Amino acid sequence: MWVGGYIRALEFNLVLAPAVDRSYTFQGHGDTYVKERLPNIEVQTKSASSALSAYNYTDTKQSISINVHQACAIKHEDLAQLLSRGDMKAAMTSKMGYALGRAIDVNLGGLVASYSQTVGSLGVELTYDNLIRGVQYLEDAGYDMSSGVTWFFSPASKGGIMKMDTFTHGSYVGEAAAVAAHTKATIGNFQGAPVKVSNLLNSPASGQHDNWLIHKESAALVMAQSVKTSTERIALDLADVVVQDQVYGYSEIDRYSETPGNITATDEGGVWLKGV
Repeated sequence: MWVGGYIRALEFNLVLAPAVDRSYTFQGHGDTYVKERLPNIEVQTKSASSALSAYNYTDTKQSISINVHQACAIKHEDLAQLLSRGDMKAAMTSKMGYALGRAIDVNLGGLVASYSQTVGSLGVELTYDNLIRGVQYLEDAGYDMSSGVTWFFSPASKGGIMKMDTFTHGSYVGEAAAVAAHTKATIGNFQGAPVKVSNLLNSPASGQHDNWLIHKESAALVMAQSVKTSTERIALDLADVVVQDQVYGYSEIDRYSETPGNITATDEGGVWLKGV
């Protein structure tokens, strides 16, 4: 007797793509998207009988290449569908959307190691001092931790920070948050920014993970084509083919620091948190 339904493969939470900048809207054409940078202007002291100096700022641009084309494809024969209790073709098609979304999160997670601001050591649990130093990096640059900033930890790194009273003791987080930490293993916020766990952060080696503290404007995703489904009937094979594909570009985003007159773009809005 065949029982209805399927034992579906586990799916990880896809949390990276929603947390980056999605404002680079695809215009229907073009393989490189460019946004100009704008610096702060220097202030001069005006002396009597002397002219001001007119500054000429040579601004740079941020480019994102639309160069990732990914697809999933399945072939489903009529005989298999005829003898199958359920609709396996529909079930497999639904899995394609997860696979393509997962691929985006994996690529975004690969950006973490490109950020110049780092704390911690790979293979070693993050410390409270590491986390506070990460916060300082963003606040030194002028970012507000409660506006557009997100922590991303691997499950192992989350396990390490759960050992800190700072995240689990009622004296620090309040009784309700402390109960949630102990009974549900959840961490809501730290230093004003939400804490999220991702199984898709890059692992350079066994026992190592790239964790991330990121302001959303410090990484961007441009969807040139969201998931599109194509179907084809192959008569000689007595089979249906289903294909889903997507086209996009993604990049670290660098910007000028707050210093007036500065036109050297940096990645001050992100921190590579090295851990387990």
